[in-house]
Amino acid sequence: MTALRHLKDRESKLIIKEFIAKYPAANDLLNRAEHVEELVIENVSVYFVDGKPLLLHTPRGFFPSLKFDAILDSLPKIVVDMGAIPHVANGAQIMRPGIRKIEGKFFKDDLVVVLDEKYQKRLALGIAEVDSEAMQNATKGRVISNIHYVGDPAWNSFSQAK
Repeated sequence: MTALRHLKDRESKLIIKEFIAKYPAANDLLNRAEHVEELVIENVSVYFVDGKPLLLHTPRGFFPSLKFDAILDSLPKIVVDMGAIPHVANGAQIMRPGIRKIEGKFFKDDLVVVLDEKYQKRLALGIAEVDSEAMQNATKGRVISNIHYVGDPAWNSFSQAK
C-alpha cells in the first residue's frame, strides 16, 4: 500500500478551492481543514481531510467520496433493488430495470447517489446518463455510469491507509 503524502498548505488550498467550485456545500467543512493528505490508488487520488477520506480526483474530475456525508446528503438518490447490489458493488453500470425509486430532480451528467432498497445504504456514486424525467419514463437501458462504489480500489484504501 502506498503511503499517505502530506500536502503543503498551498497545494491543499488549490485542491480545496477547485472542489468547492464544483461542490459549494463543502465550503464550511473544507475551509476549516487543518491538513490534507493524498493517497494515489491506480488512476485515482484519494484526499484525506483531517484524517477522513472525503475527496476523490479521477480522470473525470473531482468527486466526493462515499464517506462525504455533507455532500452526499444533498444529492439526488437512486434506489436499486436488492438483486442489483452485487453488480453495482462490482462496478457495473446502473440499468433502468434495477431501479426501484428516483428521489430528486437532476439533469444528464449530474452526480447521483445509488442506495440499496432494503437498508438505504450508499452503494455507489454515478453520473446520470439521462435526466430524472427521462429516467422515470424509461423501461430499459443503462441510465447511470458508475464512477465510485463500495469495494472499488479507492473505497478499499479508506481503511488500509494509516
